[in-house]
Amino acid sequence: MALFPMWHPLTLLLAWLAFALLLQWLPIHLLIGVAAASLVLAFSLAYERSRNLLKRSRWLLLSLVMVFLFLTPGEYLPGIGGDLGVTYDGLRHAGEHLGRLLALLTSLALLHEKVGTPGLLTGLYCLLWPFAWREATVVRLMLVLEFVEQKQQVGWREWLMGEASPAAAPENFRLPMPPLHLRDKLLIGGLLTATLSLVMWS
Repeated sequence: MALFPMWHPLTLLLAWLAFALLLQWLPIHLLIGVAAASLVLAFSLAYERSRNLLKRSRWLLLSLVMVFLFLTPGEYLPGIGGDLGVTYDGLRHAGEHLGRLLALLTSLALLHEKVGTPGLLTGLYCLLWPFAWREATVVRLMLVLEFVEQKQQVGWREWLMGEASPAAAPENFRLPMPPLHLRDKLLIGGLLTATLSLVMWS
């Protein structure tokens, strides 16, 4: 059985990047719907990865909401919300950015669950093909992903002192390199065309 029987990892990575770009243009009502759908799919199909990723991002999510809720000028909400300094614009911006980040994180967990760590690395390696530093970047990302998946508890002092660095990569490490099929090329071409059109007409 092929390691990636349906789609090439590069195709899926580009699809995720196009999805991330599309999120920037969605109105808030569609954005909240997409975020909710991404949460449901992620917890249905990639529960462990999604839970761990959101748990590690909880302070980022909380900080994002607090900053927009309490530091956005505008008309204050009625009642206790307005007394606390929450504005209508702050509530809207907090919902937009929270929904966008939740959609990004949960869709990334789904992508990781679909292709695994080797698939992510293969997709990134192919995406960075024009750059001479792609091998060093992919190896470093591999080490980081392996270290994170070990679920080690490391304090900030260890990170600063360099004591939290994962072990060196094995010398015989090889990435799986499946061929790009016609369906991959067609989808990649469609994604690039749609993305360029969206950027040019926005």
